[in-house]
Amino acid sequence: MPVSEAMSPAGISSFFEICDRDADGEVLTDHARIGARGGGFALERGVRTRVETRKSRKTKISIRINSEPAPEANTTRWALQRLLKMTETALDVRVEVQTRIPIASGFGTSAAGTAASCLALADAEGLPVTFTELGRITHVAEVLNRTGLGTAAALFVGGFVLVTEPGAPGVGSVDRLLFPRDHVLVCAHFGPMPTREALSKVDLARRVNPAAQRAMKDVRSDPSLHTFLNAARRFGHETGIGTTRVGQVIETLLSAGAVGAAQNMIGDAVHAVAERGRADRIARRVRASFPLARVFVSELDEQGVRLG
Repeated sequence: MPVSEAMSPAGISSFFEICDRDADGEVLTDHARIGARGGGFALERGVRTRVETRKSRKTKISIRINSEPAPEANTTRWALQRLLKMTETALDVRVEVQTRIPIASGFGTSAAGTAASCLALADAEGLPVTFTELGRITHVAEVLNRTGLGTAAALFVGGFVLVTEPGAPGVGSVDRLLFPRDHVLVCAHFGPMPTREALSKVDLARRVNPAAQRAMKDVRSDPSLHTFLNAARRFGHETGIGTTRVGQVIETLLSAGAVGAAQNMIGDAVHAVAERGRADRIARRVRASFPLARVFVSELDEQGVRLG
């Protein structure tokens, strides 16, 4: 009864451009090429999975999240089925996912759980796949199930990332920006905002793409943390995705001493960067001002998806 464990950082997108058409404006049909340009952060506070397998004549997959059955985990289920089909393997797969981050709040839980589950399954069974192939399966699963567009590629890299070209690992392009070693992330969220619903809006690309292109241009010309956070905050204002409450949390974070802050894309949540010595005080200020918010502090994750 093979068993393996893997983990993935959480993934925050600070701004994004929807890229689902080619240079001629034609809709892309290759899901590995569909994606997003943008940038964000991988959080050390993430997702851990444990995969247990048994021989079976027919593939069966059961998934539990935080000890509860998760029939809604369609992205992870699709990816595991695809991985087994690709390697011509039939198994009874049991997945236990433990998440330390909120679900459906813009922290990339779907991509993180899927990536870690695929890696653990591949390790448990010694499947002949590469990290890039696992990343591609995760990315395509996200696109097909409308749970994300570019998180997977960033999670397999880790750190403070800039997705400069859209698509799955091996197709798109991801760069890393420099993150001060004495800084951490302070996050606050109020509840779920399903990505699937947001990505289904027909006018979303028209709303976000021009603002995302301006943000990317600013960051490419000055790839600093300060410029990135300012561009991400402006992106939220220009697209109108943010709520009044989100704006108030951002102002509170800044007035409490954060270097910068922006809304999670897409979620009723906010992330900020602060000096490590000030982070707990800033978090307490947000909790006092917004009692309904769940607030936590996390280090940046520099390693990406991995075993263990």
